[in-house]
Amino acid sequence: MPSRRQLLYAASAGLVGASAAAATSSGADTDTSAPSPWPMSRHDPAGTAHTTEAGPKDGVSLAWRHERTPWFSGTSEPILCGGTLYVAGEGLLALDPETGDRRFGAPGPYDASPARARASVYNSDTLAVLSGSEITGLNSTGGLRLPVVGAVGTERWTAPTPDHRDPFASMSGERPTPVAAGGTVVTPTPDRASLLALDADDGEVRWQRTPTDDEASVSFTRPAVREGVVYTTAWPYRVAAYDLASGTRQWHCELDEQMLLAPVATEDGLVVLSRESVWSLDPADGSTRWRYGHGGNVTESAPAVADGLVVAPTEDGTLDAVDLATGERAWRVPFSGNGAPVVGDGVVYAVRSYYELVAFDADTGQRRFTYEPEQVPLSAPVVAGGRLYAANRRAILALEEA
Repeated sequence: MPSRRQLLYAASAGLVGASAAAATSSGADTDTSAPSPWPMSRHDPAGTAHTTEAGPKDGVSLAWRHERTPWFSGTSEPILCGGTLYVAGEGLLALDPETGDRRFGAPGPYDASPARARASVYNSDTLAVLSGSEITGLNSTGGLRLPVVGAVGTERWTAPTPDHRDPFASMSGERPTPVAAGGTVVTPTPDRASLLALDADDGEVRWQRTPTDDEASVSFTRPAVREGVVYTTAWPYRVAAYDLASGTRQWHCELDEQMLLAPVATEDGLVVLSRESVWSLDPADGSTRWRYGHGGNVTESAPAVADGLVVAPTEDGTLDAVDLATGERAWRVPFSGNGAPVVGDGVVYAVRSYYELVAFDADTGQRRFTYEPEQVPLSAPVVAGGRLYAANRRAILALEEA
């Protein structure tokens, strides 16, 4: 009889059966595009970092730990889709989320969370990932594994990047991550100086936005995509909206604060976290709906939006929850350092300054549990099937209810 864990995964991840197992072992390109619990960094194209999937509620224990890959080194947020857990760090690891067993590994310069995009000319999806100077499309099944030769067909394409290079573009924040919206990958270039829309099949550039001379030092963050519109923030204070299909700019505005971080697109407003405030902008024209001064000094964190709340670290000693409709504070709890909270089934999970995982009740802010891994730093977790998945320098962890 299947275990409760197996039933949860069958429901949430759409795990494929014997045919997929055969494809994994042989490397055949027969992967199905099953429903995806967490197919990119921050969960979805809109960047909400929110899922209805459940994780541990009142405590955690280690379900498994994978640390048998000598070349792996990284703390990027994993992604979970098609029944496979993917983690980037000096290469790409693909693991069985139930057991932690390795399905395939591809050493390489990949060092940011991938995004899984639908590919129309292959039987499997494409993983778009940034490296030091390139954007690469990888086979989500790892390609063919042949005797003696090893893996072939792992890389499908490398996207051309613009000749323009701004030496100041990457001066703020962490490396951005790509966003998959159907068969399109929207991503900043590795140096963050341009924004590209790529075809997931072959990496062809559908459109690009590169700053003009009067927009020097613009540095793009992770975009948010919702209902055919790409929303971007760019250091130091610009917000813009582009048509996903054509790249035509629909509007842009400038806020009176620097250090704008990755936006979150919702039907109730475009949420932008800045150094001293949380902003809600009208998605139609960028006008300000409300502004909440959190009183902190935010430079690296990312907000989550779930069930009518914006959850954001202030990096100055608190984690704030703000009503998405009104901008009024719902609760505030102690939380020192930066973080990128995620929300699953009414629980907020946040790693403070990369070393301690803390879980809070999303309605009240009451602390539910804390967890300190043996090794740090620790990535932001992903939530699926009753578990949390996170990565540190040498290991990938799966945590379940204690």
